[in-house]
Amino acid sequence: MNKGMDKWDIARALDEISRYLELSEPNRFKALAFERAATSLRGLERPVSELIGEGELTATPGIGKATAAVIEELDRTGQSSYLQELRGRYPSGIFDLLRVSGFGLKKIAVVHEKLGVGNLDELEQAAREGRLAKLPGFGARTQQKILEGIEKARRRESQFLLTDGLEVAATVLQQLASIAEVEDAEVSGSVRRRLEVIRNVNVVVSTRGRERVRAAIHKLIENPSDLDDATIKGMARGEIDVYVHLASPESFGATLLRTTGTEEFVDEFRRRSGFEWREGVLFARGKPLHETTEAALFEKAGLPFVEPERRETAEDLQHKRRRSLVSREDLRGTFHVHTTFSDGRNTVAEMLGAARDGGLDYVGISDHSPAAHYAGGLTIDRLREQHREIESERGGVSPMKVFRGTEADILPDGTIDYDAKTLATLDFVIASIHSRFGMPRDEMTERLLTALDNPFVTFLGHLTGRLLLSRDGYTLDFDRVFERAGERGVMIEINGNPHRLDLDWRHIQRALDRGVRFSINPDAHSIREYGALLTGSWVARKAGLSSKEIFNTLPFEDVAAALAARRKAARKALGV
Repeated sequence: MNKGMDKWDIARALDEISRYLELSEPNRFKALAFERAATSLRGLERPVSELIGEGELTATPGIGKATAAVIEELDRTGQSSYLQELRGRYPSGIFDLLRVSGFGLKKIAVVHEKLGVGNLDELEQAAREGRLAKLPGFGARTQQKILEGIEKARRRESQFLLTDGLEVAATVLQQLASIAEVEDAEVSGSVRRRLEVIRNVNVVVSTRGRERVRAAIHKLIENPSDLDDATIKGMARGEIDVYVHLASPESFGATLLRTTGTEEFVDEFRRRSGFEWREGVLFARGKPLHETTEAALFEKAGLPFVEPERRETAEDLQHKRRRSLVSREDLRGTFHVHTTFSDGRNTVAEMLGAARDGGLDYVGISDHSPAAHYAGGLTIDRLREQHREIESERGGVSPMKVFRGTEADILPDGTIDYDAKTLATLDFVIASIHSRFGMPRDEMTERLLTALDNPFVTFLGHLTGRLLLSRDGYTLDFDRVFERAGERGVMIEINGNPHRLDLDWRHIQRALDRGVRFSINPDAHSIREYGALLTGSWVARKAGLSSKEIFNTLPFEDVAAALAARRKAARKALGV
């Protein structure tokens, strides 16, 4: 939906340029410049055309002269000659290869250059013919994994990240706002439920001029078709299905409720309330209901209001009281923040400044440990250098407080990738797995249990290592790991990175039942990625967590005391 280009469209074009440059340029600097510009655009609150008109585009952080020229052309014409040139160098299906787990841009560049591979079918053919195994850095084992990855990629077709759904929804709402007869519009469906992977986008429209709105939508939406009198189906970006549900103002709340919840939730709501839907209108005792909001309908039904995130199942309809779920505003600080000392894109000063400007009371810097050499993991000398820089920046971000930490690798034998003496110098330790994902379930479980026995470990990071729609998480015995974490007082991170959202919300209650507490962390590698605190809070809300179960909702004094007590006990236990 959209004939012009908004900030989301332009940002996607810049991301595409960045990916092409990663394929074609040995120096990643140019690719990174376009990636930064795309990130900057997504954070804009003013229209791109307005910034261009006032000559302020290059004053926006992350946008330089080269990227600004491309942005201006996209805004003016809806196309980029530079992007068209890059597209001409590669087959149209080249980036479909990214759907294969573990198959990054560098490997794509190799198979394209050496074998002429440009899509999934050609990659599969090359693997089945044994040609991949002959390439440097591949081999028979990698070839087999690629075949398995292709099979999984095909099963994931027509699935999208929640953030893609949110972007499409924002564009649809923006377009609907231009139609005079639209009185209100709101996103529903899986996007409103904040499901981590979605298949379509649903929007409910309140209007008294249904036919005029229908006609206007048909002019705006891609491939429009009327499924019935109240539902229009179309497409966005040529790939995501969009459903627009038309409702009168009096039935807006009922339509929003019906199209938001799963079938299980809606059926149970109807059973408990005694209400019934007839042709999109909600009836009670044979009379149509005219409550225009969901809240009024829940009240009329005598049921506690259930937040949209909790409408995957009907569980909350059984409760007598409304659940008080954690929100982004409850988070007073956070951990798991990377800087340019390892693989972050912003300096210590920039990451701290952004945290302060974002209203956080405290933040924990945690760059990678030495084993993560691919991510610039810190040697002990580099760690000390980082500590000195943190100390020099503390005063500039006061009154916000700063904790010194690490994201330390859990090595294959379960040990932590710094010795006890080094760990004792840190305020907190996030222990994460970044290697040997293919270990058998029992071995991986023992690896994690050993790590949990290290008294310096404060958090388990992105527990399963999954990358949504790209890499499955490794296998483990969740209950044994949760049990040990609860016994050792180790918190489990809810990683808010939209590509991870790990720990999965479906597992959280099992961990909670075993005494585990949680921290919502952004895994931020740039100042823009603090936004992952919001997506992380959605995971916690879907799991039904309140602020009481989240460590970083506590005030600084309580957090500092808890971290200091844990460090003191660890030093005593290990004699350091």
